[in-house]
Amino acid sequence: MTPYKDKQEFVKILSALWDRIFSTPEVMEKLGGEKIIVKFRYTDFDTSLFIDNSGETPTYYWDPEGDAPFDVEMIQNSETSHKFWMEDLNVPMAIATRKVVAKGSVQRALKLLPALKPAFKLYPEILREMGRDDLVQKAAAKKRKRRRFRWLKRKGPRSYDLGQLEPFPLAFRDEMSEDKPSTKASAAKAPEPLEILRTMYTIRAFEEHLARAFKEGEIPTEAIHLSIGQEAVAAAVCLNLRPTDYLNTTHRGHGHIIAKGAELKRMMAEIYGRATGLCKGKGGSMHVTDRSMGVLGANGIVGAGYLLGLGAGFAIKHHEKSDNISVVFAGDGSVNQGMFHEAMNMIALLRLPVLVVVENNLYGEFTRIDRHSAVTNIQRRAASYAIESYQFDSDDALSLSERIREIIEKMRADGLPRFVEVKTYRYHGHMEGEPQSYKPKEEQEEFLRKDPIAKLEAGLMDHGILDEEKKRQLKKEVDEKIQKAVHFAQQSSPPDISELLTDVYTPESRELYEGDFSHTGRTEQISVSEAINIALSQEMERDERIFLWGEDVTLGGYFNVTSGLIEKFGSSRVIDTPISENAIIGGAVGAAMVGMRPVAEILFSDFLTCCMDPLVNQAAKLRYMTGGQVRIPLTVRTPVGSGVGMAAQHSQSMERFFMGIPGLMAVAPSDAYTAMGLLKSAIRSDNPIIFFEHKLLYAEAGSVPREEYLLPLGKARVIRRGDDVTIVTYLLGVKIALDVADQLSRAGIDAEVIDLLTLYPMDTKRILDSVAKTGRLVTLEEGHFTGSIGSEIISRVTIAGFNLLKHPPLKIAAPECPIAYAKNLENAMLPSVQTVAKKIEKMF
Repeated sequence: MTPYKDKQEFVKILSALWDRIFSTPEVMEKLGGEKIIVKFRYTDFDTSLFIDNSGETPTYYWDPEGDAPFDVEMIQNSETSHKFWMEDLNVPMAIATRKVVAKGSVQRALKLLPALKPAFKLYPEILREMGRDDLVQKAAAKKRKRRRFRWLKRKGPRSYDLGQLEPFPLAFRDEMSEDKPSTKASAAKAPEPLEILRTMYTIRAFEEHLARAFKEGEIPTEAIHLSIGQEAVAAAVCLNLRPTDYLNTTHRGHGHIIAKGAELKRMMAEIYGRATGLCKGKGGSMHVTDRSMGVLGANGIVGAGYLLGLGAGFAIKHHEKSDNISVVFAGDGSVNQGMFHEAMNMIALLRLPVLVVVENNLYGEFTRIDRHSAVTNIQRRAASYAIESYQFDSDDALSLSERIREIIEKMRADGLPRFVEVKTYRYHGHMEGEPQSYKPKEEQEEFLRKDPIAKLEAGLMDHGILDEEKKRQLKKEVDEKIQKAVHFAQQSSPPDISELLTDVYTPESRELYEGDFSHTGRTEQISVSEAINIALSQEMERDERIFLWGEDVTLGGYFNVTSGLIEKFGSSRVIDTPISENAIIGGAVGAAMVGMRPVAEILFSDFLTCCMDPLVNQAAKLRYMTGGQVRIPLTVRTPVGSGVGMAAQHSQSMERFFMGIPGLMAVAPSDAYTAMGLLKSAIRSDNPIIFFEHKLLYAEAGSVPREEYLLPLGKARVIRRGDDVTIVTYLLGVKIALDVADQLSRAGIDAEVIDLLTLYPMDTKRILDSVAKTGRLVTLEEGHFTGSIGSEIISRVTIAGFNLLKHPPLKIAAPECPIAYAKNLENAMLPSVQTVAKKIEKMF
């Protein structure tokens, strides 16, 4: 129903308003920057208002003849317009429910909203001047409180016990992290033949001991993967590397790590699960890491190394600017992983110095290559990505080493990727102890006759480099070294139980977690999208290690949030990626491991399902599995939530899937102020943080300080104080909760609203303090009812403060179905102010 008497009055009032706006310097000063024509079409009066800010002087006109040009069209009725100017319109919800339908360059138009903030005080003036003071009075009466339930007051807070909850395993330090990785490159001499033989002896002896120890039950694992028979590949590649070259390897990576120079005693201790191990006993056989030697780790996820190697290669090219290289070892089974193809494409596209070495031992776990690969010539896979590729056999270790050295020297000279397939064979099973019944006996005997160690021994004897005495002495030296390593491991103690919760997160600067959400001084009105853009720009100016990549980020991204950053920082720091979520996140993790501070954008949060492994198995776990050897300063930005009519695969509330994953954090700002301050803190954090941005909030205007600022991670804020009921919410729910609180106040119920801001770690104390005062708890969210954020909130309150509650908690969330396309069905998924208020009133 329109608040205006007729169309003529409506046109007269809005015309007077825009006349006043255009003559008010305070407003015009802010409007002048965006050259745009906006068309407002009012459906109930069948009229259109054009605001033309494209020329030197802004103007407006009604219903021009013909097809007048415009950049964006805002379709609404006159009642919606009135509510907007009276500051009584929830803009995100209006867009979600299609009370406002926006077409065209919407993000450009939304930039005008903060500029119009001072104009809101002009509209009531115009109404009074036009004899419609009744509309102003009606709005004022609506906002007036009418108290009824004074009996709801409590006599005092009750106690709670935070000790009933598991502590969050985050330690603090007093200063920001400023350490940068060493990029100094040292020359790598060509390995001597005896050095190659010694290395191969060492790998074989090391793993033969592991085979015996596993059989005797001395190693605390039921799965260990040996590379006996493949030693030539490790020696040929790794002895040609520098300590400053990076290496990512597989669950079958002992040989590569030994050849790269890792300390044998600490490596053995790691596999024995001892505190003196390279990873403090937290990684084990499949995750051995020696960051000091450039070894970024063995990895239990087949294909993950390609992504991490991609990121390390990016860091070499764009941050270190050295002639180091990033090396990735993988098995033949890995080339059927999507991670392989995403990484290879991006490595080639960005022309990164990554050497991919695929050890083709004919079997992917227990399945022969002709049964797991349609193309068994693996070298041909690389050709499809226009990467120079080679295929070698591993039976001649000296020849293989020479060829690999030539390839590496070419890479150091031109900085381009290379691909090598090495045909080899493992003499033991996929896992130690299994019978290898899938391998023909004749095949095994054939490859045993071609043992690369025996062949190298014979060749060196033929050339007079080796004789029986030297061979005996060399083997004795290796055996003694292995025995010392075994003794060291056996004499070392297991990790103390107190170590269980160390290295989950990199210790953080207190500055990022302390303080509150108050601010003083001058402020300005900007939208949430602008706040994020400014935060990115400020942080990238502050720290050259920060880069941004994702789909179409140079053009601003899908929601135009990153617009203009490419012009400021260039194509080496703002990078458009392929539609490859695994490569976007996995590559960013690899870059973070070697000292960069990536900000990765995922186009829609729904697509986080496409990169769950690099998030959950890599970003979240690598610090812990390496015993604290690496840090992952990674920020993943992604828009979340529904309301834009894009149905079930672009509208989900994905945040609940990432709350409660040790090693990750999850942040969810609710306005421009928190978006800017929290994003800056997230980027400065030394830990991986998923930063959820609600699509419908990008347009919301709010006040932010003009001075640069940070806001504390891990803290919630009380955004509205009250005595009768606690409403805990986040993202879009905050604005809904505030509207609910206003409506409840007219029924005499005083609601306190808590904005979580950081979902994990959750500020449980803030919630309990509020519930101790109010005695009632309501959780409000856009996600589904089962397994929700609200479930965790209620669980924590009932465990730590059950006696605080004088009424069962109320959880308000979406029904148990995907998000529909039809607007009325989509709207039914969103919590409405009226419905929420009625449910809360029933508590009283």
